[in-house]
Amino acid sequence: MTPDGSPTEPAVEGYSPRRRHPVRWVALTVGVIVFLITSIIVGGRIAGKANPANSPLLGKPAPTFDLVRIDAPGRIKSLNLRGSVTIINFWASWCVPCRAENARLASFYQRWHPKGVELVGILYGDSVGAGKDFRNELGGTWPLVDDPNGATSVDYGVIGVPETFIINQNGLVVSKLIGAVGPTTLDDILVQLANGASTVTYTNGADYRQSPDTTTR
Repeated sequence: MTPDGSPTEPAVEGYSPRRRHPVRWVALTVGVIVFLITSIIVGGRIAGKANPANSPLLGKPAPTFDLVRIDAPGRIKSLNLRGSVTIINFWASWCVPCRAENARLASFYQRWHPKGVELVGILYGDSVGAGKDFRNELGGTWPLVDDPNGATSVDYGVIGVPETFIINQNGLVVSKLIGAVGPTTLDDILVQLANGASTVTYTNGADYRQSPDTTTR
């Protein structure tokens, strides 16, 4: 009401004040809190503050595979790698952490392959053409293979990339890494194995991975 007793007109035509709903405000507050907590956790994971990567395969025989190479003619048979320490890296061209770790894998392979260590990249949820473009763009000399029906990734329990498995000379899985490997991650694990460790549960440099977005590809 105005001082003369006439009704007050709304400041904007067609506008009427709404009552605040306590339930909505509580829900909004809870949502903000959850977002902040999630941001802290994710930020910590990317920074490397993550839990060790466990796997039911640790200490057990690595699943075998026989896959076609995408970087060169031929096939890679896991049984032919027996007797060498082998690194199995699941990756994809659309995976941002995979791009981040590519140069580190290249450096590792250059240092350790002459010592008898093998490295095999297995394409995950991606096309062969995209995988070849990735290699041509970022470089690398370790063998890359296709997993056309995803059977190998299922056997290893892979749900996102990058994931990396270390297999000893006897064909046993001795370590699993989730996320982009750090500059010395694999070196540290090999040193631990050389010093007598039977398995190494290790948190690598950036515990972060991606899953394929099937809606955009």
